[in-house]
Amino acid sequence: TPDTLQSTQKKQSIDARIEYTSADSMVIMGNGIAHIYGDGDLRYKSMELTAEYIRVDMDSSTLYAQGILDTIDNEWIGKPVFSEGEESYETDEIIYNLKTQKGFIVNAITEQGDGYVVAGKTKKVDDDVLMMAAGKYTTCDQHDHPHFYIHMTKAKVKPGEYIATGPAYL
Repeated sequence: TPDTLQSTQKKQSIDARIEYTSADSMVIMGNGIAHIYGDGDLRYKSMELTAEYIRVDMDSSTLYAQGILDTIDNEWIGKPVFSEGEESYETDEIIYNLKTQKGFIVNAITEQGDGYVVAGKTKKVDDDVLMMAAGKYTTCDQHDHPHFYIHMTKAKVKPGEYIATGPAYL
């Protein structure tokens, strides 16, 4: 019967077209994993990710992105920038599930009103809510080493709406 056929077939986990470009190269493996090298740009529905290196696992619907350390200048190039809707996050490293729209972000920087939230570890959960650990809220433009900030041991952030924090220190 048609119902039996549908239930035995493997369900496609990615339900929209993934568009990607690269300045350097793309390697698509037979096991469903694609590697994008050099100024990669990936788009899926309302999500966009740019980074020096992006790995896409089609079977598990996960993305991994990171920048590359330029050992001559000792600077990171092509750090991931993750955008979804109107929100944008600059990160050092990101793991994101396309199907569940959840992810784990290392050293995320988000703009909140007139200030910035910088977090060591961030987990993106439902409804664009970010759960953060070792975060800082600052109005200083130097995100890596701000001159002044409020240190948040734990925080829950809904971009554009609120920041709820546990113990915080000036």
